[in-house]
Amino acid sequence: MTSISRTAATPSRSAQSRKTDGYSFAFYKLLFMMPTIIVLACVVAGPLIYSFWLSLHEYVITYGLGDLVWLHNYAVILSEDFASVSWTTMKLTAIVVCLEFLIALSLALLLNQSWLKFRELYLTVLMLPILMTPVAVALMFRLMFNPNLGIINWIISVVGIPQQGWFGDPHLALATVVLVDIWTETSLMLIMLYAGLKSLPQDPVEAARIDGANAFQILRHVTLPMLKPVILVTLMIRMITALKSYDLIYMLTQGGPGKVTETISFYAYRLGFRFLDIGQAAAVSFILLTAVIVLTVVLLRVMREN
Repeated sequence: MTSISRTAATPSRSAQSRKTDGYSFAFYKLLFMMPTIIVLACVVAGPLIYSFWLSLHEYVITYGLGDLVWLHNYAVILSEDFASVSWTTMKLTAIVVCLEFLIALSLALLLNQSWLKFRELYLTVLMLPILMTPVAVALMFRLMFNPNLGIINWIISVVGIPQQGWFGDPHLALATVVLVDIWTETSLMLIMLYAGLKSLPQDPVEAARIDGANAFQILRHVTLPMLKPVILVTLMIRMITALKSYDLIYMLTQGGPGKVTETISFYAYRLGFRFLDIGQAAAVSFILLTAVIVLTVVLLRVMREN
């Protein structure tokens, strides 16, 4: 009887030991992560909290920190040019994301074909834009689209088309920015979609081929459904970066002509560094941050459901 009770007691001790070891492992794991957590808190959380505190104050650089105004800066921003700037940002985001996705998906499907030769060479050339900084790309395209010295106007004049003021024409400025953005950012979506295609299992494709499905049917009913998680991640990343677009706008158009190409990020820059109103600039930045967080949460929920 005594031996039975001792045998029965042994598992409970081992279970308790495993539980204690689990707590010890979690403690040491948290302990080793603390330096990273502290650094992130100082580098990310600290400036965010300080920026939010500034957005609740009157803060003009020439006069210094003023009174606590709570949400007055947000009310002023929402009552001024923010609607038109937001519309420009959403329009630019929607256009570039849709066009870049279609181009990147088409190129990825082409590169994934088994009959294609020199695939590595084509992929290397297509990856060149992602290796260049946006400032260098913007300077290059500013020279190419220069109304007097640019090669684009020279080419269209040769074929009999009148020369255009690409970045100075209100009807062409946004379209020109879209073209430059497509050339710059399509490579990122391409490499993500191509990597997703290469990781897909080939058994469903072979089974569909044996059943008599053509190439379009395989793409629609087999490849794209399996690629859906990669597509959602790619669209999420590109939409977030497009919403925060600033560098190309700054280098190409400065938000002009007028405010045709002014995005939310450039609007925050204009308030903070031209009008020197740091409080309102911080308020615009937090409105943009809120929009990005909401969009990210929605897309993550869609990904989780799929």
